[in-house]
Amino acid sequence: MKRRDVLRYSAAGAVTATTALVAAPGLATEESAAAPAGPRDPRDPRDFDEKYKGRKIRGRHLGRDRDELHIDNKKLALTLVTTLFVPEDGSPEHVGLGYISAINHYDPVEINDVRNRDGLRKLARKVVDILGDIGISDEAAKAHQH
Repeated sequence: MKRRDVLRYSAAGAVTATTALVAAPGLATEESAAAPAGPRDPRDPRDFDEKYKGRKIRGRHLGRDRDELHIDNKKLALTLVTTLFVPEDGSPEHVGLGYISAINHYDPVEINDVRNRDGLRKLARKVVDILGDIGISDEAAKAHQH
């Protein structure tokens, strides 16, 4: 790992803790607070079930913090975090919501209905890229809190 990456991930971790306390209340909207807690229509247009680099990836959008991701038919637990995102395309830094898992724990993938509609698919592909030929463990399905 390069020194730059270590500094970047360390800074992101520190910012995550700070933004969770400071910015999270501001991220809630009346629309999200009024959204029904019941199950959604399973035909969300962002859902996917496909092959990527020879691995089966499947994602279902069930509502914030309830989305599901499977790699080769094994569930991967997701944790929703508020963190600072530093886009690689040079666009401004911003605080947003992202998913982490046991595989990409220090590199959250942003999920956002406007800026990043395919966040769950991007996360699935990132996990496959990280795993390479290694299979996913049953332990990866165990949820944890931050």
